[in-house]
Amino acid sequence: MQDEDEKPRPPDYTLGDDLSRLSVGDLEELAARLRAEADRVDEERERKKSAIGGAAALFRN
Repeated sequence: MQDEDEKPRPPDYTLGDDLSRLSVGDLEELAARLRAEADRVDEERERKKSAIGGAAALFRN
Protein backbone atom coordinates (compact mmCIF):
# COMPACT_ATOMS: atom_id res chain seq x y z
CA MET A 1 0.00 0.00 0.00
CA GLN A 2 1.22 3.50 -0.81
CA ASP A 3 1.71 6.08 1.94
CA GLU A 4 -0.36 9.24 1.54
CA ASP A 5 2.79 11.41 1.65
CA GLU A 6 4.62 9.29 -0.90
CA LYS A 7 4.79 10.99 -4.29
CA PRO A 8 3.63 8.72 -7.11
CA ARG A 9 6.38 7.75 -9.51
CA PRO A 10 6.04 8.62 -13.17
CA PRO A 11 4.93 5.78 -15.40
CA ASP A 12 7.55 3.23 -16.35
CA TYR A 13 9.58 4.35 -19.32
CA THR A 14 11.49 2.40 -21.95
CA LEU A 15 13.95 4.15 -24.24
CA GLY A 16 12.13 5.26 -27.36
CA ASP A 17 8.69 5.44 -25.72
CA ASP A 18 6.31 8.26 -26.64
CA LEU A 19 7.10 11.20 -24.34
CA SER A 20 3.94 13.17 -25.17
CA ARG A 21 1.90 11.18 -22.62
CA LEU A 22 4.08 12.45 -19.73
CA SER A 23 3.44 15.65 -17.79
CA VAL A 24 6.11 18.32 -17.39
CA GLY A 25 6.77 17.08 -13.85
CA ASP A 26 7.04 13.49 -15.05
CA LEU A 27 9.46 14.59 -17.78
CA GLU A 28 11.62 16.44 -15.26
CA GLU A 29 11.70 13.42 -12.98
CA LEU A 30 12.44 11.10 -15.89
CA ALA A 31 15.31 13.33 -17.03
CA ALA A 32 16.79 13.25 -13.51
CA ARG A 33 16.44 9.45 -13.35
CA LEU A 34 18.08 9.08 -16.77
CA ARG A 35 20.99 11.37 -15.76
CA ALA A 36 21.50 9.32 -12.59
CA GLU A 37 21.44 6.10 -14.61
CA ALA A 38 23.92 7.54 -17.14
CA ASP A 39 26.24 8.42 -14.23
CA ARG A 40 25.92 4.87 -12.91
CA VAL A 41 26.75 3.44 -16.35
CA ASP A 42 29.80 5.74 -16.63
CA GLU A 43 31.06 4.66 -13.19
CA GLU A 44 30.74 0.97 -14.05
CA ARG A 45 32.45 1.48 -17.40
CA GLU A 46 35.37 3.22 -15.69
CA ARG A 47 35.63 0.40 -13.11
CA LYS A 48 35.81 -2.16 -15.88
CA LYS A 49 38.36 -0.18 -17.88
CA SER A 50 40.51 0.10 -14.76
CA ALA A 51 40.26 -3.63 -14.10
CA ILE A 52 41.19 -4.43 -17.70
CA GLY A 53 44.15 -2.05 -17.49
CA GLY A 54 45.33 -3.68 -14.27
CA ALA A 55 45.06 -7.17 -15.75
CA ALA A 56 46.91 -6.12 -18.89
CA ALA A 57 49.72 -4.66 -16.76
CA LEU A 58 50.11 -8.00 -14.94
CA PHE A 59 50.57 -9.90 -18.19
CA ARG A 60 53.01 -7.37 -19.69
CA ASN A 61 55.55 -7.95 -16.92
